[in-house]
Amino acid sequence: MINVTGDAAGKQPGEPTPWATGLIVSAMAATVVGVALLSLSQDLASNGAWLVVLANLLVAAGLAPSIWLGRATPIWRWVAYGTAAGIVLAWIALLLSQLA
Repeated sequence: MINVTGDAAGKQPGEPTPWATGLIVSAMAATVVGVALLSLSQDLASNGAWLVVLANLLVAAGLAPSIWLGRATPIWRWVAYGTAAGIVLAWIALLLSQLA
């Protein structure tokens, strides 16, 4: 029998989700990826804005399969979420730097 949450009836719950540790790992992964993308973008900015955009898209496209596979693994999902957040935050920072 399947209940409302989609779990099998009578199934024992697994380990609790380690939110504190997981969010710290995600924040650290986001920081590393964000700083790496921002430094790459600043180094390439002297060669043109289109090269920065192309490099950021290539990095994101290269990391996308790993993020997609890692999102379902219990421990590595935190790194995957942080990596995705770092990419998004770096893009936002780059857009805001272009507006200023």
